[in-house]
Amino acid sequence: MFSIKDVTFLIPAYNEEKSIGPLIDRIRMLYPDSEIIVVDNNSTDRTAEIAASRGVRVVFEGRQGKANAMLTGFRSTETEYAIMMDADLTYLPDDSETLINVLRESSADAVLGSRLRGEKEDGAISLLNTIGNHILSLTASILYQPVSDVCSGHWAFSRRAMDHILESGLRYSGFELEAEMFSKLARSGLKIVEVPITYRKRSDEPKLSSLTDGFKIFRTLVIERLR
Repeated sequence: MFSIKDVTFLIPAYNEEKSIGPLIDRIRMLYPDSEIIVVDNNSTDRTAEIAASRGVRVVFEGRQGKANAMLTGFRSTETEYAIMMDADLTYLPDDSETLINVLRESSADAVLGSRLRGEKEDGAISLLNTIGNHILSLTASILYQPVSDVCSGHWAFSRRAMDHILESGLRYSGFELEAEMFSKLARSGLKIVEVPITYRKRSDEPKLSSLTDGFKIFRTLVIERLR
């Protein structure tokens, strides 16, 4: 079981009032001593209010975009390790312990949870998104290093990896976040490994646009390789 001295859970959130409470409750039950930081990214619903009512730390990032939220989250983290997970309850906090254990035991700098190597709830990923993710991950594997799910939103980071991302900065504010982090860490020679995780279906409509965002992610992988 983690302690507050070890791990901070970073949850970037934009209009996730339906899922943020149950997610925090699950993390609290599994890891009662770990810190939880919810980075509210201009939500217009009760996301921040619900998170604050659970007694977790809520910080606000006014610049729209998941990348901006994560940079704020990294700057707000004082622990040696951090877990990033989406606020929509598609990722299970139960898997976070595996990510951290692998991070420690393998002396890795970052561990990402692979949905495509793990168990997926029926309807969690559409056929189009599955095909697109395979193409993007193949692209990342050719340009950087082997990876099966470069778009995963469940990661574990060491302090070294967090500091490198903060120093390098993030150029793209949308769904390119994971691909950009992967490319920056891989290019720097930091060690990235992946482990299978469980992925669940969103309770409402996905925010990602398969074709438009998929092209942006592909472009990011190529541009970052050429820098």
